Amino acid sequence: MRKTLNSLIFTLGFLAVFVSLVSCAAPRGTADGPVVLDIGHYIGMGGAQAPRTVNGQRIQEVDWWYRYVYYTKKVIEDAGYEVRVINRGNAPTSEPLRSWAARAGVLHQGKPDRARRYPSRYFPDRVAGGIISADYAIFSKAACAVFLHHNSTGGWRKGASPSIIICNKYNGGRLAGCLAATLNKEVLNHGMPNGGRECTVTVRSVDAERSAGWMNACDDAGIPAAVIEAAFLSNSDHVAYLANDATARHYAESVGRGVVQYLRTYGNEARHYRADPHAPDKGSFGYAAESRSLKVPGALHLWKR
Repeated sequence: MRKTLNSLIFTLGFLAVFVSLVSCAAPRGTADGPVVLDIGHYIGMGGAQAPRTVNGQRIQEVDWWYRYVYYTKKVIEDAGYEVRVINRGNAPTSEPLRSWAARAGVLHQGKPDRARRYPSRYFPDRVAGGIISADYAIFSKAACAVFLHHNSTGGWRKGASPSIIICNKYNGGRLAGCLAATLNKEVLNHGMPNGGRECTVTVRSVDAERSAGWMNACDDAGIPAAVIEAAFLSNSDHVAYLANDATARHYAESVGRGVVQYLRTYGNEARHYRADPHAPDKGSFGYAAESRSLKVPGALHLWKR
């Protein structure tokens, strides 16, 4: 009887170790909610654009991400996570954008805002152009939200560019860190020259700062959020990399691997939620002088004028 019991204990122990090893070898997604990937800008207002044609292409921010977001999405889905790709504008009606959007399953929200600032429906003191995309992440109870952009400083140059990942103050540091680390390991100065300069992380949380409205709204709802601003369309070396189909795919896939690294390592950490949506902070509309001069319908003014 004792021999049989010992044999059973050994077998159960072996199975436990086996299951543990399998889990470590091929971890699957466990974070609640989908990953939301937002293609920045929209058809008709495409964001940054390279000043010159390279490899037969005049790269524009929105067009590039419509073409390559599929590869970012696939990396994350292959790791076992749900992904939703969104864009604030209307669905493209011409090729090849229409086919690229269909391949990636882009959900169009039909609100091209022409850079007009408006409030979040969930936290109306958070005001920004394009904040409908942050609201979609909040509505979806996203595991994280990544806003897909490129950057530009004007002109046409080589060498180092100030590559950054923007993140929200309380929830986004880990996500942004994983994205920056992956791009530094796989892309910047590893195929995409950047003068030895690495991608860094910066928080945006003050009213009227670029991307701050999106970041704050997601932060209030406990959603890690980040904006990719690592590649510069004013940098000829970056553009040459993005204009090559093989390396462009690698860039998009590296973003996906950064998201997966975050979800597997930190995806189940406790989230920070805004304790009192009626208590003003530096991200509330009206804190910045620029905001005090604006009339934004529906915006909640928590700062006294």
